[in-house]
Amino acid sequence: GINAEYGDFTTLSDLPHHTKMSDPVEQPALKTVPTALLRKRRQLNKERVAKAVEKKLLNKKKAGKAKAPFKRAEYFVNENYRSSMNIKRIGRLKHQVVKIPESVNIFFVMRIATVRGPMPQDVRKILQSLRLNELNNAVIVQRSDKMVKNLSMVEPYITWGYPSMRSVHGLVFKYGYGDVKGEKSALSSNLLIENTFSEQGLLCIEDIVKQLFEAGPHFSLITKFMYPFKLTPPKGGFRRVATSFKQNGAWGNRAEKINALVRKML
Repeated sequence: GINAEYGDFTTLSDLPHHTKMSDPVEQPALKTVPTALLRKRRQLNKERVAKAVEKKLLNKKKAGKAKAPFKRAEYFVNENYRSSMNIKRIGRLKHQVVKIPESVNIFFVMRIATVRGPMPQDVRKILQSLRLNELNNAVIVQRSDKMVKNLSMVEPYITWGYPSMRSVHGLVFKYGYGDVKGEKSALSSNLLIENTFSEQGLLCIEDIVKQLFEAGPHFSLITKFMYPFKLTPPKGGFRRVATSFKQNGAWGNRAEKINALVRKML
């Protein structure tokens, strides 16, 4: 025992100070929260969440019932005037004779403007058939007398012209997308073209460009496969959209000068 380990020390009181057994340290009591207070806090949290949800729903209802801005009588008079003038202008353009060079096989058409107020029904149908429902959408269409007539009717909303091989090449390579198994896919590989048009003998993107520019036998199949080009307007946007290109405006036939516009957007 103790005698063997510490020699002559026989009692605990005789042990040196550093060897004495210390008293146990009292641990502080843990703070507890009354059950009633916990229930009250839980209930307050539920009420706070319920009020927040109710306020959110109320704000949605208020937003849905927002009143339309007040419009004076002059607004409706001006809208009616614009609409009637637009219909007369389209009527004049419908009978306009457009001279197009024999070498032109295709047209590049881009939607650049919309109109406030009602749009003539025949104009709306033509724009829908051209897939030009959105601003800055563009398509390549095949030349025909009917197409020239349709473009003349919707000229106040579009700009168009005769694209070069270089313009068609740039549009297809930079903005070309096709419908591949129901998904919009960029025309970024020759393998995609080969898998889609192997029966037509088209093996690469260059074949697509050639078919479009020359209005080849597979032109319709390719244009149905491709999405409209979603372009970015030139820097600064289109100026004088309500004025024709012949009068230094934006809309109308630009002929070969359409290529300068395309280069600005590539």
